[in-house]
Amino acid sequence: MHTLRGFVYLVGLALIVLVPQGLWADPPQTLTPQELDALLEKAETAEDHLKLAAHYSGDAERFARDAERHEALATRYRKLAAYRGMAKHCDYLARSLRDAAKASQQLAQSHKEMAEKLQR
Repeated sequence: MHTLRGFVYLVGLALIVLVPQGLWADPPQTLTPQELDALLEKAETAEDHLKLAAHYSGDAERFARDAERHEALATRYRKLAAYRGMAKHCDYLARSLRDAAKASQQLAQSHKEMAEKLQR
């Protein structure tokens, strides 16, 4: 009974955390892996680089949003004695996702700069 109650609590907690933060919201438009590969192969125009910048900016937004979710989960897990080990996992994921967001934003900025040079 105690295990079932804990499971129900975690499911409810996940719904409280994830649903308001847009779990089912439309993600920013990004390229498919095939589209990304093709565009990287031929990126010559400012428009090409702006598409790549938008793709990487979308990635950065998603990574940052996911990091926030994991930070919120870690906070909640720390309050539950039986699940404190999961807080470390969420902390690790949040840090990794923040790093991925930063790297993606840097890629986006690089492609914006390439587009600007081509527009001159």
